[in-house]
Formats: sequence, C-alpha cells, structure tokens
Amino acid sequence: MMMADLDDLLAAERFLAAEARITATFGRIEEAVAPLLRSMRATGRVTYVTDPERGAIWGHAFLRPPYAPSATAEWWLAWGLRFPDGGAGWDGANPPLPRTPHAVVALGGDVGSKPSLGSRRVKPLPTGWSMLDGEAAFLAAAAPLRGFPAEPDAMATALAEWTLARLAELKEVLPELAAA
Repeated sequence: MMMADLDDLLAAERFLAAEARITATFGRIEEAVAPLLRSMRATGRVTYVTDPERGAIWGHAFLRPPYAPSATAEWWLAWGLRFPDGGAGWDGANPPLPRTPHAVVALGGDVGSKPSLGSRRVKPLPTGWSMLDGEAAFLAAAAPLRGFPAEPDAMATALAEWTLARLAELKEVLPELAAA
C-alpha cells in the first residue's frame, strides 16, 4: 500500500474544506430519494462515502425481494458523483459513460447474482442507461456535471431531482431484472 505524499495531504486539506458542503448536497439527495427507497424496501442506506477504488463519492442502499433475486443476493443501488480518472469497475459500458466528472446512478450486485440482461425480455430501460461489464455495477445512468446549474443550491436540487428520476426508472424494471 502506498503512503500519502505532500500533494495527497494538501488535497485532503481541500477536501476537508469542502466536506461540509458535500455533506449538505448529499443530504438533499437523500431527502429526495428516501421515500422511494423505503417503498422499495431498501436496507442499509448510507448517505455517502468516498470510494477511491471506484472513483466515486456516493450513497447506496441494499435491495430485498422483489427488487433483488433473493434475500441473500447482495443487490444494491448507488447514487452520487463519479470521477472517471480515479477509479475502476466501470468497464465496457455500452453506451460509454461520460469521460468527465458526472452524476451517476448504478445498480449492482455480487457476481453470482447478476442477471443475464440479454437472456430474458424485460421492460427496456429509458434512454441514458448503460450496461457494464465491471466487477460490481451492471447498469448505470450518468449525466455530466457541466449540465447541472453552477449555483450550489440549484445544483443540489437538480442532482436530487435527476437521481430520484433515475431511481424511479429502475424501480419499474427491477422486479423483472431480479427474476431474470
């Protein structure tokens, strides 16, 4: 494991200065999505975590049937921000995910419970969803951050609305995907 150098520590200082604002932004998203997640019987919700391995700052929740194939399958929904230069696990996205920082909503699960998306007819997802070959996520929707308002309060509201809309799209097809 590599140790932090001076540049890393100075970057951490910048992150800590922004952390309260990031928390507030993700709090706004959590407020918007909480009722939908409760209706989907989601458990283990996390407002947000930093995930350097995936190049993301995101929240997540685990799903239970009928939104997952079984009570033991670890299917999850995640929402947040992805920074393409910093993470892995997003391989083979079709269509490709943006190459700039973007908002993301993803559906993933443990390797043994991933559906074979092409093997059964399921309701088609709306435009903007990508299938992935990564080790965790198998579906993702993304929107470049440059398409959101620059003003912080308006951006937080727009991110919350966009995230809620993508999660609602997934809710419509999840029971069929879980059965695939």
